[in-house]
Amino acid sequence: MDVILYVAAISAFAPTLALMYAVLRKYTYPAVEQPFFSDPAFFKLFVVGLVAGTLLFAGYTYLNWLNMIYMALFAAIQCLVMVVVMNLKRFHGKSDSVFYGYGLGLGIGCAMAFGMIYYFGKAIVNIGDDAADAVAYFVLFLIALSYILITSAIGTTVGEGIARLRPMEFALQAVFVNVVFSLIMWAAYINSGESEILFYACIAMALIVAAVYFYYIMYVKLSSVVKDVLRMEGKARKDVPR
Repeated sequence: MDVILYVAAISAFAPTLALMYAVLRKYTYPAVEQPFFSDPAFFKLFVVGLVAGTLLFAGYTYLNWLNMIYMALFAAIQCLVMVVVMNLKRFHGKSDSVFYGYGLGLGIGCAMAFGMIYYFGKAIVNIGDDAADAVAYFVLFLIALSYILITSAIGTTVGEGIARLRPMEFALQAVFVNVVFSLIMWAAYINSGESEILFYACIAMALIVAAVYFYYIMYVKLSSVVKDVLRMEGKARKDVPR
């Protein structure tokens, strides 16, 4: 039995589903009579994200993570993949596109987190020190959680651009944030064998950046974005959550 596989699956899918529920519960039944998005469409985008994230992670494993340019380019490619998936006519100018962007980002982030925990988990097993293994797994989980947070948030940003009919403007915002996050991770990687203090500081900083951006997008902006796009569509709803 491949224990690492189960650990990776639980560590990636548990926070993903928790974040999915935490954000969406106010925008769907029974919190509101008429949901703000279609559940089947959301989960289709989530599955597309899982597939895209798996392919992206496969490419990620071939990168030189100590090369700053490669890390920045990969971060930009992640965002462009989301734009390509979301930039379909059926999503243009629709308020539910914001939620579908969230689903797509969650799927990509979950797949990246799963791959990362499994990929590095195999290496951790070889350490042979239970205490060191526990610390390593905890740090690995924090890295994976950071990827889920940042990727779902930038997916929502891309979805907002599609909904507002300004895809490239918001895609550039997503690219900027993701590149900053990736460069912090790059700094963590280059210090992993040099300075434990700097390594842990960079991991903490990456998690803070991801968590703050996620909170800003999902809890500060989301409600007003939905209202704005509904107004663009000529629709009025008084039940948009705050």
